[in-house]
Amino acid sequence: MAAALPLRQARMEFKTNNDTKELLSQAAAADGMDLTSFVLGSAVEKARKVLQDHSLIKLTYEGQQALAELLQKPATPTVAMHELMRVESLPFTRT
Repeated sequence: MAAALPLRQARMEFKTNNDTKELLSQAAAADGMDLTSFVLGSAVEKARKVLQDHSLIKLTYEGQQALAELLQKPATPTVAMHELMRVESLPFTRT
C-alpha cells in the first residue's frame, strides 16, 4: 500500500465522467488511499518516469559506433563557420 501524499496549497481541478471517477475511487479504496492521493501519486510517478525517459539519450550499439566514428574525425569547418568565428562580438571568437 502506497503512503498518502501530504496536501499542499497549490490546487488542481479537472473534470471526468462518472465511470472514470468511480473506477479511480474503487482503485484508491482498494489501495487504502483517498482519491486525491491515489490520482496525484500516480500522476507524480508517471511524470517522473516521463522526465527521466526524456533526459536520457539512448543509442543502439550501431548508433554508439556511428557516434564514436563521428567524434574521432570531426567534419571540416564550412565557409560559413569560418566567417562566424571571425565575428568580433561573439564570446567564442578565436584570434
